[in-house]
Amino acid sequence: MSAEFMASLIHFLGMMLLIASFWILVSSQIGACIRAYATHSFLLALITAVVAWSQHIEHLIIPALLTLALKTIVIPHVFFRIIRRLGIRKEVESYINIPFSLLLAVLLVFISFYATGEGRFLKPAAFGEFIPLAISTVFFGMLMMTTRKKAISQVLGLLLIENGLFLMAITMTFGMPLLVEMGIFFDVLIAVMIMGLFVFKIRDAFEGIDADDMTVLKG
Repeated sequence: MSAEFMASLIHFLGMMLLIASFWILVSSQIGACIRAYATHSFLLALITAVVAWSQHIEHLIIPALLTLALKTIVIPHVFFRIIRRLGIRKEVESYINIPFSLLLAVLLVFISFYATGEGRFLKPAAFGEFIPLAISTVFFGMLMMTTRKKAISQVLGLLLIENGLFLMAITMTFGMPLLVEMGIFFDVLIAVMIMGLFVFKIRDAFEGIDADDMTVLKG
């Protein structure tokens, strides 16, 4: 492939990844939020494959396939099973409204691009365009965890942070050793299953999955 086509593909995937991040934040329905996370993970798998192809790094193909299988298919399937069993239809409870969340997200994107502009403190191995996107993704995940009330949305925020850190690792160092990456993927899968059990326990104990209900446990 030509360098021009590769550059265009990189910018297109980066743009779509940012759009998927905004989609997660502005979704008022929990099902749409899960689909947005699956789309975000699918784009992350494509980006990893592009890095592997363009830089001739064969071991990155395995993380790309694991991302595609676990984060795009398995984990969203687990979440959909949870919301079906809990009978959840909509997720609209938040400490701030969606327009203000969108404004904060735009500000976080500008901060990420400004902080990483002209290689101020980060020296990526390749594809420096993804560094501010990775930091923005981490910020978006933190924003979800601190502004959403439902436990499932907070878990999705945590997974979004993990996606941002994975993208940063791919961009900065061409990934971690294969055994470490496989261990991280396994840990993420187990963590999702454990968090799913916690969601059911919260529902049984408080007749809901609003994290605010657990404030009654304070001494």
